Amino acid sequence: MTNALNSFLTVRPSLVAMALALFIVSPLINVGPVNIASFLLLTTSVLYCAKNSSYIWSFWRTQKQLLVLIGLLFIAFSASNFLNHITSPFAAVFAQGRWLILLIASAPAVAWGVNVAAGQTLLRFVVFVLLIFIYLYVYDAILFLGFDSGGVLDVVGAERGDQNRPSWVFNPHPFSRTLIAALLVLVGVITVTAEARRRVAYILGILGLSVMLVLGAVRTAFIALVAVGLMSLAVYGGRRAAFVLIGGVLLAALGLEFRERLFQESLQDESLSIRLILIQDGIKALLEKPWFGGGYQAARDILWSSELDNFVQLQTLGTTNTHVQWLEMCVSYGVVGGAIFIALWLYSGWWVFTTHRQVAAGFKVFSALLFLNWVSLTVAGFSTVYRETEWALWTVTLLGTAWLHAQQVESRR
Repeated sequence: MTNALNSFLTVRPSLVAMALALFIVSPLINVGPVNIASFLLLTTSVLYCAKNSSYIWSFWRTQKQLLVLIGLLFIAFSASNFLNHITSPFAAVFAQGRWLILLIASAPAVAWGVNVAAGQTLLRFVVFVLLIFIYLYVYDAILFLGFDSGGVLDVVGAERGDQNRPSWVFNPHPFSRTLIAALLVLVGVITVTAEARRRVAYILGILGLSVMLVLGAVRTAFIALVAVGLMSLAVYGGRRAAFVLIGGVLLAALGLEFRERLFQESLQDESLSIRLILIQDGIKALLEKPWFGGGYQAARDILWSSELDNFVQLQTLGTTNTHVQWLEMCVSYGVVGGAIFIALWLYSGWWVFTTHRQVAAGFKVFSALLFLNWVSLTVAGFSTVYRETEWALWTVTLLGTAWLHAQQVESRR
């Protein structure tokens, strides 16, 4: 019986790599697969670390600052929920912090359990799945825009996230973050691939993703593209930086031009004015409970201004928010919790960037992509509240950094 239990608890590194691969590609599909892949990665990581507990301590001993910030954030979550008498406060803490729990459990397993060979196989799998979905997205967009057809979504029984834009089953905003992350992957692999046939496939994939980003017409996505292009000057060198910068600026210009044609100027102004009022109401809610906030999902209880009546009525409970991630955390957990979260976010970016500066030459492109994805998500935080797909992209960025950090430590040994 003991041997059978030990055999059950023994998770091979290949299973950790497989769960990680599924987690990486899950944002391409929808929110449901993201949650399933997250649970699968969490389970395999816990079982792997249960048989290799020393990996947990050896990893987090080198990242004490990150772990301390996460611990302080959980304390802020708990304090705010209890002070506000939130129903099921521990469940609320888990709901808000489940991505951090996933990071704590998975980072050691990914860092020490996935070797370079498995990492290369994982990357090939991710790129293969990515190319399939690019063709699927473009085909769906052609049917939707050219023939007014639900296309692929009708076959799978899914509902389109936006009836004006071919944003797959997502809302266009989180979908654009997924597209940018995918675009960065292809930009990275094409810079290190010499085989002509593969380079052609990657170029076609980049063109497909670019078309989808333009059709999505998300302003923040275009701002993020410019920011990514500018930051590429700090992490890339020579022609790579020029390529990413020019590409980002060109896509942003084309996207803004298409958005102006898609939406009337009056609608653009209305959208901006609505967001401004949302921010103002969020700040008012924060000032009412400045220190520890209103608790989990406090934005749902905000008394919104009368100018927002029509907008709020069209929203679901899941989308009623301040539309600024950093303000949302402050409304929920006050200046204390919001400041800790922002510090954690900034530290995560610093960790990714410093890892890039220190990592071996063979991993420079990969590490640069991780930092640029963090930049894209940071820009997004000023116009949206993160959903599962954004949290998954951030978690993948940090897990990738954890893996690179472990490879660096191993190379020094």
